[in-house]
Amino acid sequence: MDLLQRFSFSGLPIRGQWIRLDQTLKSLAQYASYPDDVKGLLGEMFAAVTMVADNLKFSGAVSLQSKGDGALTRSLAECRDQHYLRGIAHVATDKAADIRSSNLADWLGNGQLALSLLPDKSTRMNPYQGLVEIDPAGLAASLEGYFQNSEQLQTCLHFASLDGTTTGLLLQRLPDAPEASEVSIAAADDDWLTLTTLAASVTTEELATLAPKQMLLRLFHEYPCELYSPRSLSFRCSCSAEKSDQTLLVLGREDLMALASEQPEIHVDCEFCGHRYVYDQAAVAKLLNHSGSALH
Repeated sequence: MDLLQRFSFSGLPIRGQWIRLDQTLKSLAQYASYPDDVKGLLGEMFAAVTMVADNLKFSGAVSLQSKGDGALTRSLAECRDQHYLRGIAHVATDKAADIRSSNLADWLGNGQLALSLLPDKSTRMNPYQGLVEIDPAGLAASLEGYFQNSEQLQTCLHFASLDGTTTGLLLQRLPDAPEASEVSIAAADDDWLTLTTLAASVTTEELATLAPKQMLLRLFHEYPCELYSPRSLSFRCSCSAEKSDQTLLVLGREDLMALASEQPEIHVDCEFCGHRYVYDQAAVAKLLNHSGSALH
């Protein structure tokens, strides 16, 4: 089972999260085949958006996506507020060999990385997108820079991908209270430096294999930690017949009728889960009649 657990340090303005993904990545592999390094990157992206979504109180989705003209032309990981995950990656066939020998910045080429908040319409919140400066050191370093520069949150992030499993460890220092004294701020500075130094000592094997309680004891045994109840995660696509209908209706009445007359069935395939929505001519006519005067 894929799990996310929060933890905190007694008396310190520092929060933490631990996440391990296994089944989600296995589910993803049922729909697409990716190079191992790309699977590792998607695992890190899933871990990142899940930890971000878990800290937000809203109905909707958090996504992290890249676009570029390098070997990795597109990647996207999305987490909905119910902790449902889905994702996809596109690798340029003629540049696939570059994936094995270069860093994230090289994979994307002339590209960008963006973190988006996509609230449901019922929330009346506006969507948000922030660009993440790509650090050659990788996704963790890129996101650390984003949180520091865009959210003013000091962040320490580590990922480990091993044997098809991705594990993540995140520490974030919360803003100092307005009434905090210089002495307490200086003490918090020291604690943050110590904790992030300890976190950096974790090995890939330790992060990828130790249970969260064992890992926290191994890294932070001098700091009392409270580990909260785990939250389960799962791969689940949000595609639907209604969204498929809207994809066809965008074509317009005349073009859709022409397409239906040229072939016995129209197929709309979800790029995330591979589900195929099939429309015969009767289904197209029903869709157009139901849409009424919305189409011309």
